[in-house]
Amino acid sequence: MKSPLFSKDIGLALNVGVELAVGVFLGALIGYKLDEIWHTLPWLMIVGIILGALAGFWNAYKIAARPPR
Repeated sequence: MKSPLFSKDIGLALNVGVELAVGVFLGALIGYKLDEIWHTLPWLMIVGIILGALAGFWNAYKIAARPPR
């Protein structure tokens, strides 16, 4: 039988991973769409990926730094 602490740790790890992935994905998507509008492919997509990764890391840090309940 798994302990509740194990389930909580798995949930926290999944939450951090999803935050990182969503940040990068949304940054890339927004950058790509702006590239299509302004015909600057791939520059805004690269900037979007970098900004999305930074936002994802910041959100993951905030989740990981929360005090345990």
